[in-house]
Amino acid sequence: MFSHIVVAVALDQDQDPQKALAAARALSAPAARVTLLHVMADVPYYAISYMPEGYASELRGAIEAELTQLATGFEHGTVKVLEGDAGREIIDWAKENGADCIVISSHRPAIRDVLLGNTAARVVRHAPCSVFVLREEGTA
Repeated sequence: MFSHIVVAVALDQDQDPQKALAAARALSAPAARVTLLHVMADVPYYAISYMPEGYASELRGAIEAELTQLATGFEHGTVKVLEGDAGREIIDWAKENGADCIVISSHRPAIRDVLLGNTAARVVRHAPCSVFVLREEGTA
C-alpha cells in the first residue's frame, strides 16, 4: 500500500480517468494522500498571438475544477495543474513532493512511440518511485 499516490490525469485525451482513480483507491494505504496531476502542454510561441486573451487562465480554471470534482472521491485528495512537458513534469513533481507511487494511463504504442517514446514510457524509465501503468485501448 502507498501513502502518497500521484494520479496523472490527461483530460485532453480519450482516456477515462475513472480507471486510474480506481487503481489509486486499490493501491492506497489508509489515510493516503492522492494528488490528481494534469500537465498543460506549452502553447508554441508562434501560436500564442492567435489565442484569445485569458485563454490559458480559463483553461487552467476549468481543468482545476474538473480535477477538484474527481478528487472528492478521496479522503485526502488534492489537485495540481502544471505546464510543460508531461513526462518531465510528472517525474519532477513526484520527486519533489515525496510521492511513492505514480498511476498513469498508456495507450497501445504506435510505431512513433517506439521511436520517440511516450509519456508513460518516460515516467516508467525515470520515476523516483513505483509506477502503476494502466493500458488503454486503441492507438493515439
